[in-house]
Amino acid sequence: MLENIRIVLIETSHSGNIGSAARAMKTMGLTQLCLVSPKSVDEQSYALSAGAEDIVKNARVVDSFDEAVDDCSLVIGTSARLRHLQSTLIEPRECAEKVVAHEGKIAIVFGRERIGLTNEELLKCHYHLNIPANPDYSSLNLAMAVQLVSYELRMAFLAQDKKENSLSLIEQNYPTAEQLAYFFDHTERVYQSLGFIQNQGVIHKLKRLYYRAQLEKNELNILNGMLSAVEKWIDLDLD
Repeated sequence: MLENIRIVLIETSHSGNIGSAARAMKTMGLTQLCLVSPKSVDEQSYALSAGAEDIVKNARVVDSFDEAVDDCSLVIGTSARLRHLQSTLIEPRECAEKVVAHEGKIAIVFGRERIGLTNEELLKCHYHLNIPANPDYSSLNLAMAVQLVSYELRMAFLAQDKKENSLSLIEQNYPTAEQLAYFFDHTERVYQSLGFIQNQGVIHKLKRLYYRAQLEKNELNILNGMLSAVEKWIDLDLD
């Protein structure tokens, strides 16, 4: 998912901001950087990247906003303007949730240091990302903004990854409803043959007991094996 995210910097005037933004990206696992008509990419860019020189070196440099996002199916533009964007405004956490749920390529666009994105550029974005900073002092430099958004993206990615791993673990280690149903039928059949179960109340209580225990597949296999052993003993005894 992180490989589908492109950080786009529009007409960056301070070359050091490119390096600092690259560093912010790399610490959170983002690698795709696109620069739209930067004033320059120079030694300062590499110096401030502090180990993220590869992201600066591999950055795609284009001439226009349109070229930067041409293959993206979700474009999110950052903006400090609130009045005319109310219906499309999202905060960093919601932005990350939308990105995680999206399957195509995504561009998150940061505007010019002084004036941000133009109205024309904002109209080309599906959503507008606003960082709810302290209204009395809302000054965030470019790299800080990139770091904050990148952090939320990584947290959303890790949460999704944890959820997928948890579901995979359940699938690998825990029995399906069908397997449990077979076990309960097996249990009822054996216990009835032993004369232990006289009514459905007992099997209902046993089901509740086993559900609470959250049996794993290997544990269920052991119990089925025990039931099968009892069945063999019953057959031998009858013979």
